[in-house]
Amino acid sequence: MLKETDIQKTLSAFKPENFVFVVSIDQNNKPSGMVVAWKTRISGTPPLYGLALGKSSNTYKLIKKSKEFVIAVPNKDLKAAIEIFGYHHGTEIDKFKESKLETIPSKHLKTPLIKEATICYECKLVKTINTGSCNLVIGEVVAAHHNKNKKVLLVTGKNKNGERIFKEF
Repeated sequence: MLKETDIQKTLSAFKPENFVFVVSIDQNNKPSGMVVAWKTRISGTPPLYGLALGKSSNTYKLIKKSKEFVIAVPNKDLKAAIEIFGYHHGTEIDKFKESKLETIPSKHLKTPLIKEATICYECKLVKTINTGSCNLVIGEVVAAHHNKNKKVLLVTGKNKNGERIFKEF
């Protein structure tokens, strides 16, 4: 039977969910990024993808300036990098150096792809929309790359210690 509950707790209970890396570049073309769970395809034609990013996040600021970003879908080999990209601020550490993630050039952007990712989307910024505590960042997917030998990593919840439980599909 359905009964009304706390909104925030119920939103957090909606599992499984997956994270993606969102990468952009600074004025010197140095990549930085973050891990994002609030994202979705929002149009097939044109191919548009939406991300909810915190207004003060370094990645949001870089996307606004560069007008481009890469979405990279992780697999089990990138679990350690998810923790680094998810818990550290890009102005404090070089997340790529700390995580040892390798990048390769994009086809249409200055922002690089994450070499080990399962899927990468090259996106050009279309617009941003203020949605409250976050901004909705909308990008047009101008190229897609798929490593068919890799699976997609999902988070199915947390264990007793509060650590994420991952599963590949």
